[in-house]
Amino acid sequence: MKQALSSWIALEVERDRLTREALADVDAGRVIEHQAVQAWAERLNSNAPLPAPPLTFSP
Repeated sequence: MKQALSSWIALEVERDRLTREALADVDAGRVIEHQAVQAWAERLNSNAPLPAPPLTFSP
């Protein structure tokens, strides 16, 4: 039980770290436009997949 709780806490700490990192990226304007990601994802299983969308810097 102790091991399971420790593992869960470690996962939650990492999830929190990653969330804060992502929010910092958004605050700094490092984003990828939703429409670009959606178009890219829709073509992943096609015969002509699109390249990964570029990171957009917006103030």
